[in-house]
Amino acid sequence: MEGLEVSGGEVIAFQEGDPFPAAEVLDLAISVAIGRNLAASEEEMFSRIDDWFLRPASRAELVAAIGRLLERGWISRAGESAFDFCLTDAGIDGATTLSGGMIRMIDRGRGHLKTAFLLQMLDLDKGKRS
Repeated sequence: MEGLEVSGGEVIAFQEGDPFPAAEVLDLAISVAIGRNLAASEEEMFSRIDDWFLRPASRAELVAAIGRLLERGWISRAGESAFDFCLTDAGIDGATTLSGGMIRMIDRGRGHLKTAFLLQMLDLDKGKRS
């Protein structure tokens, strides 16, 4: 796979037959929130999700998404507290790739939205494991 390097991760150019990074919308949202240090607690994460999707998430949905992200290796525990997570390299690559695809999808291929520029604004390295 060839990729486009942007700050915080590599946008993977999929080749025919390559699998997409597996993620549900909530998984991606949680990854971005962790990567941008937007939610340092469960309460902050619930508030962020409600703000982004105009709908609250249940505790079961949040716990399941975090479980998937841990299992997939996209996030890891960063400290002692229950909600202290950081992105791994795989999490940065996956979130960056999916975010870039969504930007291009919203743009409908017209090229009006500059994907690399918008992805640099995410700066997912801030939430990366040191």
